[in-house]
Amino acid sequence: MLIHWVIGNGESRRNINIDNLKGVKYGCNAIYRDYWTDYLICKDKGICNEVTFAECWKDRRVVFQHRWRNDSESRLAYNRITFWHEDYPDCGTMALRTAAKNSMKYFGDGKHGGSEVHMIGFDYDKSGKHNNIYKSSNNYPLKVNPKIFPSKQFLETFELYPEMTFVQYGNWDDRLNNYKNVRLA
Repeated sequence: MLIHWVIGNGESRRNINIDNLKGVKYGCNAIYRDYWTDYLICKDKGICNEVTFAECWKDRRVVFQHRWRNDSESRLAYNRITFWHEDYPDCGTMALRTAAKNSMKYFGDGKHGGSEVHMIGFDYDKSGKHNNIYKSSNNYPLKVNPKIFPSKQFLETFELYPEMTFVQYGNWDDRLNNYKNVRLA
């Protein structure tokens, strides 16, 4: 079975060696500082610029939110970077959607064929604290996190792919109980 790993930067993944995961890996934002992933998905301007100048686009698929496209920054990089146009509130949602879509594409017929999407580092914290292993580092100022996670769009992914199995590692949000295709590892 081919596993598609969607990797957020919540503190629950701190002791997981991403290099040991077998399958296709979709990482978010600053994960590139510590691990190589098949896909690197970024949302905010600062981290998009950081990833561009770190030249991550040379050895993996990089996906940015479209509003940060600036061809004057690095024309060569932008010939290799893909841009997403959906208005997702976070890159984790884009990573999850990309993994689910690619998992279906892998089997060609658009039906679930034995692959799963596993989610690591998505911490469903409702306290508002900045629960990110990169907090206080470049492009991650220490502040109260204004985002509510999981987002509506993140949860809708489970409805869009009802035949696919999603596996959550670490924290569990009670809203995940509403989806028969999501289970705790």
